[in-house]
Amino acid sequence: MDEREPGGAGRPLNTITVAGRELLLVEVGGGEVHVASEYVDGDIGIEVGGAPDDDENAILWANKTLCGREWRNEAPGPDDPTLWWQDAAYAPTCRACLRVVDSWLPKSTAPLGVALLAEVVAEAVVARSSTYVTGVPGEHLEATRRAIRKALRDRGCNSGTHALDDVLVVWSDDAFNALDRDELGASAAAAIERIMAGGSKAEPLQTATAWRTWVADF
Repeated sequence: MDEREPGGAGRPLNTITVAGRELLLVEVGGGEVHVASEYVDGDIGIEVGGAPDDDENAILWANKTLCGREWRNEAPGPDDPTLWWQDAAYAPTCRACLRVVDSWLPKSTAPLGVALLAEVVAEAVVARSSTYVTGVPGEHLEATRRAIRKALRDRGCNSGTHALDDVLVVWSDDAFNALDRDELGASAAAAIERIMAGGSKAEPLQTATAWRTWVADF
């Protein structure tokens, strides 16, 4: 059995609970936050926090993260005294770990209207190279993202997405490269002229699409 000190025996461990499973937030190097599950037979059990060997209630943790990497130490939590040199970790940031955690959760069925929303967003991206969707519910974020990327692929455009809270940003380099350069230049020049003349502000390069305007979630 291995034992790893988190920097303060006796303080609460930095854990989260997902789908009834307790997970320890850990670090492997590189700046990302990973998660390790509780020890199961056949793995190497690791003590964290100096729990006594004869403590039958002590929790042992798997020596590898959910993404299969050996971890070095527990990620600092809000009560960690080492926070003067790094930020507290509240959730995993490793995408591979997150995919494993996501597989434990119930799969939601995309509500009526997501396909239509995807077509609207894809048209906006083709026209301006990027856009964003506001008010996307967390349980429908992945279905919305997949539908939008498919709609863009159907138009011959690879795309990227980034989620921040309930906002989904969508962009496509292919769409940008297909834009008319003369039209882009004229639009930029007109915007600069309006600003220099003290007129109205430049028109935004991208406008938001509200998720609930197109999707019936009930």
